[in-house]
Amino acid sequence: MDGGIPRKHIAELLQRIKDMETKYGLRCMNVFHAGDGNMHPLILFNGADEDEWHRAAEAFGSDILETCVALGSTVTGEHGVGIEKINSMCVQFGDRERESFFGVKAAFDPDRLLNPDKQIPTLHRCAEYGHMRVKGGALPHPDFPHF
Repeated sequence: MDGGIPRKHIAELLQRIKDMETKYGLRCMNVFHAGDGNMHPLILFNGADEDEWHRAAEAFGSDILETCVALGSTVTGEHGVGIEKINSMCVQFGDRERESFFGVKAAFDPDRLLNPDKQIPTLHRCAEYGHMRVKGGALPHPDFPHF
């Protein structure tokens, strides 16, 4: 996993990760590029324990990435977005940005053959994740419930 962080906020992120260790009951080793703010937190967990897997790979990891966004950066530094980070993109990017992503993808992959429904979160996925962006009190798709 990697997330970006403005260099001036590295210490703050490290402190928040320390607090998250207590919250999730897991340890995290932090490796990062101090020069460019590229973070590589290594959450330590027992992969044979399903509860630890969900706390580490899903909740703790997402919390770190969303903290990176809250501190002014991004959910990815250098490794890109795959299945593990797709929900966190719902926090970073709004509907218009995601529509632009889909437009570019459609230009190069009109038949949706290359990694369909991966790397770009759909509105439905973001609504399920609970972070749908509502601007001015109006939903862009009124058939979805308010969160």
